[in-house]
Amino acid sequence: MSRVDRPSRRQVLAVAAATPVLASLACSVPRQAVQQTPAPTPPPRVPKHLIVLVSDDQSRFDVGCYGNRSVHTPHLDALAASGARFERGYVVVGVCKPSRSAMYTGLYPHRNGATGFKPIDAHVATWCELLPPERCATGMIGKLNVKPAEKFRFESWVRPKAIGDARESDPVANALRAMIKGFGERRMAIVVNLKDPHRPFREPLRDPSDPAAPIPHDPAALELPPSMYDTPETRAEFAQYYDVVWRLDKTVGALLAVLDECGIADDTLLVMTSDNGQSFPFAKTTLYEAGINVPFLVRWPGVVAPGTVSNALVSLVDLLPTALDTFGVARTGLDGHSLLPLLRGDVSSVRDEFVGEHTEHLVGKPTPARSIRDARWKYIKNFPTDGEFANNVLDHSTTWRSWVKASKNDAALRARMKQLVMRPPEELYDLAHDPFELTNLAGVEQHAAQLERMRSRLAEWMRSSADPLGAQ
Repeated sequence: MSRVDRPSRRQVLAVAAATPVLASLACSVPRQAVQQTPAPTPPPRVPKHLIVLVSDDQSRFDVGCYGNRSVHTPHLDALAASGARFERGYVVVGVCKPSRSAMYTGLYPHRNGATGFKPIDAHVATWCELLPPERCATGMIGKLNVKPAEKFRFESWVRPKAIGDARESDPVANALRAMIKGFGERRMAIVVNLKDPHRPFREPLRDPSDPAAPIPHDPAALELPPSMYDTPETRAEFAQYYDVVWRLDKTVGALLAVLDECGIADDTLLVMTSDNGQSFPFAKTTLYEAGINVPFLVRWPGVVAPGTVSNALVSLVDLLPTALDTFGVARTGLDGHSLLPLLRGDVSSVRDEFVGEHTEHLVGKPTPARSIRDARWKYIKNFPTDGEFANNVLDHSTTWRSWVKASKNDAALRARMKQLVMRPPEELYDLAHDPFELTNLAGVEQHAAQLERMRSRLAEWMRSSADPLGAQ
């Protein structure tokens, strides 16, 4: 209302004398109209509970909803359809213990101390230490696989031996049901660590209630990833692997049913992911996509639209910041960041690039490497050592042994295997056209500028994060 339109004091008094009730309205309503006080902004929505399901050694493309037509994963596919499927979900390192250490600390390995199978540094705060019991109950089902144990005092922990090594659905589902009921009306942060599809690929039992389940998978009918050399032994191991992926899927289905049964599904932010990629050559313990690009499925009813597909770069290192944001705990200085704003639709926090790091694991001499990827390109820097790359897959899998035999008469296979074991100083891949990283473009003059750009970006990240290898 303008000054010209505002009623005079004489007019207000005249109305007040005639109708006392209108006097207060005449004095108060115009004032509010002039100030135009905005309605208070409601606080951002947060989930009541956070539950994280973590498989063991599973690459992104080992789930039906990610385009794999060889594996039977109806429950994971349904989970993706009910929420969001992230195409670019990453672990910071393709090895179990340092990957899980990063998940529980929100820090990269060289910042939390667990660069290989080492314990987390004493001064680094963990999931259990940062989530106070007055904010939420903390629970763990399955293996811990991080050190030291005293820094991971979950309020409730069901150990693997109590649930059949976390490979069968009924014991795991019963444990989750009991934990939820035990926590009562409290808010909950629960991590369920499943053993499948980790080696050894123990054959699951056929489920008579699911006649469509292809157990065992037919080796001859599989579509192998392009990164795999096709031998009978490779097909046989992949069939066994897909069998246990199916069992994992069955367990996930049982856990989802428990959330429905307990009446908390609609109040829960559910994340399903893996600790690192499949246990095959060019995957686990490497920085190739098959080693660090993992399934990342999210369900948050009422917030995340069903059937969402996202290319945002997200990571397990974001899960602790997400938990802290969910339960109202302030914390700075972490490498990850909360996923809640992104899940609500705020894309301002989306990464432009993602860095992977590998320093050491249990087999052979350390063969450190670092990688960086953006929306299209992937660069890997391998640091010189006096040892060859080695891991359990190369030592024990029939897949690799069959490749060794076949390579005697196949020069291309021999060269590819040499690249894994001897490791070139630099690798550059165009993921838009070569998602399985089959062609190293680092030595191609046409891509020299792109190589230099990615090399510089990685060097900058290593310096800014105080990576000890940054000076090399």
